[in-house]
Amino acid sequence: MKKAYNLLLFIILSSFSICKAQYNYQPGYAILNDGTRISGMIRFFDNEPWFNQRFIRIKDSADVAKNPNVGAKRLKADDLKYYEVVGRKFDKLHYVDMENLQLKSLGTNDHMMERLCTGRIVAHRFYQYPPDTEGYIGTEEEFKRKEEQEKEDLRQGYKILIQKDNDSKLQNAFDVDLQKYFGDTPEVWEKYKSGGYGNQPIVKRGLAGRMIAMAKKQAFRKEEAEAIIAAINDYNAKNVVK
Repeated sequence: MKKAYNLLLFIILSSFSICKAQYNYQPGYAILNDGTRISGMIRFFDNEPWFNQRFIRIKDSADVAKNPNVGAKRLKADDLKYYEVVGRKFDKLHYVDMENLQLKSLGTNDHMMERLCTGRIVAHRFYQYPPDTEGYIGTEEEFKRKEEQEKEDLRQGYKILIQKDNDSKLQNAFDVDLQKYFGDTPEVWEKYKSGGYGNQPIVKRGLAGRMIAMAKKQAFRKEEAEAIIAAINDYNAKNVVK
C-alpha cells in the first residue's frame, strides 16, 4: 500500500538530504583563516556538490598517525581560506545568490567555490542550494523522483562566476556580455562569437530568434559551460599577467 506524504509542514531539506548524501574521502589539504595548513583525507560529496561549498570534514594525517581511529574534523566555510582535493582547488568567495535567497542567506554568504580558471579572468563554479523548506503532497515514490530531479537540475545548472582584472563583483558568465571580457583580444572574441569553442554562435536576431538561442543555450548548457571555460583559458594564455 502506498504511503501518502503530506509535507506541507516545513522540512529542513538540507538536514534531510545530508543524511543520505554519497561521499568519499580523498587526499588533500586545507588552509585555515590564520594560515594553518592541515593535510589528510577530505570527505568529498560527489552527487551533492553544494555541500562542498559549505563545509568539509578532514581526517588530519598528524592525528591519524597518533590514533588511526580518530574522527574527522568539521571545518565550515567560515573557518577556511582554501582547500584542495586531488588537484581540485577551492577558494572562499563572498557571493549573495539573489536568484535563490533562502533562510541560510541570512547567515554567511561565504562559499568554498571550485576554481576553474586563473589569469586576467578568474572563474569559479557555484552550485545553488536545495530549498530550505518545501511543501509536497504525494506518494513516497513521487517525492523521491521529484527530489532527485531537483538535485539533477542543480548539478547541471551551476553558474560560472567570473572576475576580470581588478573587478570585485562576481558575474555569471551565462548572463553577461562576454565581449566586455574577450573584446580586447579580437581572435578570442571572434572565435567565441562564431561558435569556435563549441558554443552557440552569437548572431544578431529578432526577439523570436533570441528566445530560440536562449533555449538552445539551456538545452546544451554543459557544452556552453565547457566552451566558456575553453575561451577563458585561451584568453588568459594570450594575456599572461607579468
